Amino acid sequence: MNKNANPRWIALQVMLRVVEGGRSLDDIFNSGWFQSLTAEARDLALSRELAYGLCRWYFVLTPLLDSRLQKPLRARDQDVEIILLLGLYQLLVLKTGAHAAVNETVNLAKIQQKPWARGLINAVLRTVVREQVELEDNARAQAYPDWILGRIGRDWREQAETLLLHGNDRPPLTLRVDTRRCGVDEIIARLEAEGIEAVRHDIIESAIELPVPCDVGLLPGFAEGMLSVQDAAAQIVAGLLACKPGSRVLDACAAPGGKAMHLLQQYDEIELDLLDTSEARLERVRQNLARIDKMANIVVGDASKPEDWFSGERYDYILADVPCSASGVIRRHPDIKLLRRESDIMPLLALQRKILDALWRLLKPGGEMLYCTCSIFKQENEVQIAKFLQRHPDCVEVEIADAAWGEARPQGRQILTGSHNMDGFYYALLSKPGAS
Repeated sequence: MNKNANPRWIALQVMLRVVEGGRSLDDIFNSGWFQSLTAEARDLALSRELAYGLCRWYFVLTPLLDSRLQKPLRARDQDVEIILLLGLYQLLVLKTGAHAAVNETVNLAKIQQKPWARGLINAVLRTVVREQVELEDNARAQAYPDWILGRIGRDWREQAETLLLHGNDRPPLTLRVDTRRCGVDEIIARLEAEGIEAVRHDIIESAIELPVPCDVGLLPGFAEGMLSVQDAAAQIVAGLLACKPGSRVLDACAAPGGKAMHLLQQYDEIELDLLDTSEARLERVRQNLARIDKMANIVVGDASKPEDWFSGERYDYILADVPCSASGVIRRHPDIKLLRRESDIMPLLALQRKILDALWRLLKPGGEMLYCTCSIFKQENEVQIAKFLQRHPDCVEVEIADAAWGEARPQGRQILTGSHNMDGFYYALLSKPGAS
């Protein structure tokens, strides 16, 4: 079999790029290398399942593997370790038939030109089968690096176990309907006419969920901009940032553009600047703008350094969707468990502070700034905003009252991962008193 068409070999190469190269799954699956593979669609889908699944279960399967090895593998045999982990994932999580899982995994050593490892792989996997090894009941809640377990435990205590369980779930495919152009029920009917099951989100009116994921490009209404992929928690932005006609609006960390598209579809006659540091990421924003047939000003620049790009005309509304740990979207991006380090948090906190202080100067008196993250760590959220309010006596927090989502915090409002089947998100609405 052509190795480039072998889903397990493809998954092995993906995981090597994650573990050794520090690359994200999104980056790898969007790369020219992956796009050039000649495997059939079902095999590419299996390779994705194996890679995402192994990232999701990596911190449970790795110690289990270590306990089955007489001595640690050499650093240069990282590929053999990943082959073994892929085998364990198939046996213990996917419940793949033992014969197929063991034989296909052993065969990977030959394809990878590590024939000496075939006996080791065969012995380890067959021992697991013979011993009828099962993952412990709490394994899903332990499938994280220690530093994340510790931080969530400290921050959320009573909710920690539920939060960790939801964080290891498979996320739904959630879509946002452009409700100004078509009704949610109309879209659901169109999807069902194509044999696609869709259900309303229970609290976010513009959101629908597809129980069975599919190629969104083929969905009726997607190409015309009536449907966009966006988690229900992220769809809250447009309701909180109530833009008036004629107002100047800044989306300060815009790429890939989902929240900006929602603002443009929700509000007429706003002048929207879309800012991001990455020209490549902004290209996706341009594609999204074209798909929904809307206009905005694209600006390449660093939100923490407005002196490099700011025109001088201040904004009525600012969306500060700042870089963060992404701890609230781990179920959607399980490679975060392998790629993020606890040492990353302090630099992120410093950058968030710098962005907040810089953007505040760009807000008109009478204007509002919405701070949000896809994090569940308190330091990035309510603690960050509490410190911002202390530094800026000219800032007043606007209470987010009577919301059906999340929970009120001392500052802002927090959605915990899995609540109403949403990603973890945080919002704080800040106002600058005075006449605009």
